[in-house]
Amino acid sequence: MTWLHGILLGVLVGAHVSTWGAYKDAPFEGFHVTRFVRSILLAMGIGAVLSGAFGFDRTESMIVLLGVIYGIERLLTEYWKLFLRDHRADSFTIPMRFGIFGRPVDEHGTRYAIGGVIVVLTVLICVTVSLVQNALPPQPQWFLILFAGISGWLTAVGGAWKDAPIEGFSGWKFMRSPIVATAWAIPLSFLTDNWVLMSLSAGGFAVASIETYKAFLVRNRPPGKFDGKPVLHQFPWLREGLAGAHALLWGGLAVSLAYGLLRPPAPPSLDAVAVAQATIAVLAAIGSGLVTSRALLSRPLALSY
Repeated sequence: MTWLHGILLGVLVGAHVSTWGAYKDAPFEGFHVTRFVRSILLAMGIGAVLSGAFGFDRTESMIVLLGVIYGIERLLTEYWKLFLRDHRADSFTIPMRFGIFGRPVDEHGTRYAIGGVIVVLTVLICVTVSLVQNALPPQPQWFLILFAGISGWLTAVGGAWKDAPIEGFSGWKFMRSPIVATAWAIPLSFLTDNWVLMSLSAGGFAVASIETYKAFLVRNRPPGKFDGKPVLHQFPWLREGLAGAHALLWGGLAVSLAYGLLRPPAPPSLDAVAVAQATIAVLAAIGSGLVTSRALLSRPLALSY
């Protein structure tokens, strides 16, 4: 796999992120081309770097890489929002700036220092996990699946830290990310045995699934960060176009994986890797169908806030 493959995957990931992000946020803050393009460019850069760094050289590896790009893009974007971006505190119902028990840390030096510590700890944890894996014998598949689910638990803890002081703690919302990440880890466990990459990939696919659900499948409910805020912009046709593009991206993933399964020479029987690819293809097809039917046919949230 060349850096070009990584860039192309980055375009797909970035477009997937940008479509659901613009769809759910545009009625409240308007549509901004720079914000829409930001995730695409960032994901392209991540894909270009990773494609040559970890030996992604097979079709099934590209699936893992796609999830890893998604996970890292979300981590970097949320890090920028939490620690680096300056914005008006009253722009959101739930503060996007890093806070302690619901109180944003406005002092730049303190916030930057906390952000720096988190970066160092994250790098150390990834390096330590890699060293531990290399020092241990191969672990059973159930261990890989449960370990990859940690990404979902970390997402849940981060979300509760930011949201719970404002809107209260929800057991369902807290458990959602661990459950979905662990579910994605099952087919991914047939495609890689790298603990770090598998965790990032499962977390990335979990975010993609949950954000699709939150943006397109939950009707008449604004994003939590805009709860109680007035609708300032109406983009019915733009939002329908974004919904269609998002559905096509899920469908494109499903079609590409199905094509990979059918390419000659055909295997005499479905092996574990093929089953994993087929599972992810089916999940992607379901996501595409749900978004298409709910967002395009019933027109959710176009004018109903």
